[in-house]
Amino acid sequence: MANPKRANAPSTTATNPTSATPIPNGMNMLPIDIRGGVHHNLLAPDTVTFVLYAPYKPYVSLVGDFNDWNSRANRMVTDGRGIWWTTLPHPGETRYGYYVAIDDQAHVWVGDPYATQLAWDDDGPWAYLPGTVTSFAWTDEEWRTPPLRDLILYELCVRDFAGYWQANRPHLGTFRDLIGYIDYFTDIGINAVEIMPIQAFPGHSSWGYNPVFYFAPAQSYGTPTDLKRFVNACHNRGIAVILDVAFNHAWGDHPYYRFYPPMYGPKGEWLENWNPFFHHTSGAINGWGGLDWDHFKSETTRYFQDIVRYWLTEYHIDGFRFDWVGGVDYDSRNPMHPDFTPYHGINAICWAARQAKPDCLLIAEYWQLDGTHPDKSSARLVHETGMDACWNGDFHHTLDDVLNQRWAWEQKDIFRAIGGFRDHGFTAADQLINYSCSHDEVRPEHEIIFYSQKYIERPTGMTVRELARAKGLLGLVTLIAAPGVPMLYAGQEFAEDAPRTIDFQPLHWAKLQNSLHARYLATVKQLLRARTTHPALRSDHIRFYANHFAEEQIVRFDRMAYAADGTTLVDFVAVALNFGARSCKTTLTLPWAGRWTDVVTGKQYRPRTGEWRGSLEPWQAVMLVAL
Repeated sequence: MANPKRANAPSTTATNPTSATPIPNGMNMLPIDIRGGVHHNLLAPDTVTFVLYAPYKPYVSLVGDFNDWNSRANRMVTDGRGIWWTTLPHPGETRYGYYVAIDDQAHVWVGDPYATQLAWDDDGPWAYLPGTVTSFAWTDEEWRTPPLRDLILYELCVRDFAGYWQANRPHLGTFRDLIGYIDYFTDIGINAVEIMPIQAFPGHSSWGYNPVFYFAPAQSYGTPTDLKRFVNACHNRGIAVILDVAFNHAWGDHPYYRFYPPMYGPKGEWLENWNPFFHHTSGAINGWGGLDWDHFKSETTRYFQDIVRYWLTEYHIDGFRFDWVGGVDYDSRNPMHPDFTPYHGINAICWAARQAKPDCLLIAEYWQLDGTHPDKSSARLVHETGMDACWNGDFHHTLDDVLNQRWAWEQKDIFRAIGGFRDHGFTAADQLINYSCSHDEVRPEHEIIFYSQKYIERPTGMTVRELARAKGLLGLVTLIAAPGVPMLYAGQEFAEDAPRTIDFQPLHWAKLQNSLHARYLATVKQLLRARTTHPALRSDHIRFYANHFAEEQIVRFDRMAYAADGTTLVDFVAVALNFGARSCKTTLTLPWAGRWTDVVTGKQYRPRTGEWRGSLEPWQAVMLVAL
């Protein structure tokens, strides 16, 4: 293959004319909804049409291996609205990109912002066009995305979850590797996997929150066919697939940034309207790096609408988890933007997703940044847009403080965190995704072992790791028993205690050879099975007992499910959680006689008085279900 860096690069004077190439007489116009990408047989049989949106540019040409990267060979035409295209017979397998004149004095070579496959090597991030078009043989015709209320989510990073060390070298997990874990998901009771970002990023190893090419899966994870096989296999086993996506920012290799570099006026002022896609801000302003998309611009909105439609239709994805939604219409240089309307950008993206797949699942990570518009809240986000649910940070933060016994933990409103979804402004429990751990946090077991244990009063004879497992399990019981949709983080089900790092960190699957971790997993499987089989645990109904948490450190509540008449009780679960360091006696009131089982221990009871009486050890939980 020719090296584009050594290819024929004509002078800017010769190739950067001051006027755009007009459309030749008789040439077919593009359909109005085509804004980018490669289209087969669009304007003529047996042809390929390459399309790039690049308004305000004087010259654009198609370059690639097929034309020896000659910027004069395939000059593109424009309709005057910023759309550039050229149609030619299929060039065969090739890398390709675009030569774009920034103005009449400078140019840049870029990849395709609509590329669905990449050849990202030392020469640059080029798009890849296969020699033939093949269709995937889907077998998931009977699959229907389940309601969010019925799901148990499992967050994972492909690289880490399916990766391992081999001869002291990292084997980064791939889509093919992930297929081998589908039996594991179904065995433990997971029916939805939430995959951390897989859209193409620089390098080979990343969490994925530095996206560049939004239509293409990362090369290091495998091919588009590999991903489709994984999704197809999941659907055939009853598992939904949700993609985590970062639409608030991108990394600097993105073509829309490279051919709209920051420009300044005669007095050094920003020409902020120069780029139809990005705010020209430094990474220091948004606090985490990357380039902020300008979601007040219609060009940005249409781009991300195309992205969600593509993944839902081409890959049969069930939905998305949107990384920090506050950044999807938040101007980091002017947070009180005069054109502000709550959720301007994300609402349009949700609308496009519903067009493509009406039953898709749309989940937001939302928290307020200093300067965020005061009208914004997670509850309003759900009520006023097409979003289904939000991550429940209050649940995590409160539970994490209580489990780690941080300063004044007894004063935390644990009741509100567990069952107060209406207090937060939500109208249904499944509008919240609860989690005790995610990729953003240190695992509770690790935190207790290495940080918090010195502040925690342990019973005599209890080791630090026993303490960590006890508190980790207590957190999981709380998670499964609370109103809302539960989400586990990879490895949490067997008490993984690895540190948090964005570097390669495979799970320690060998822990399952240890009887303590194996029993832990067996208990979690029973908890997840109870969540699936007991409608009370998936309902909106919760009734707390009158406990004074600051004094007793106990939380007791009932979960109920009713028939369609709203009054006939059809299912009931009673829960008691001991967050304290001392054993205690407690009671739970049961609505009917018969045999009851504690899901946590497997013990069976037959209370005679309609009341269960028992003793809870430090950090122990009981969850009673009727047999």
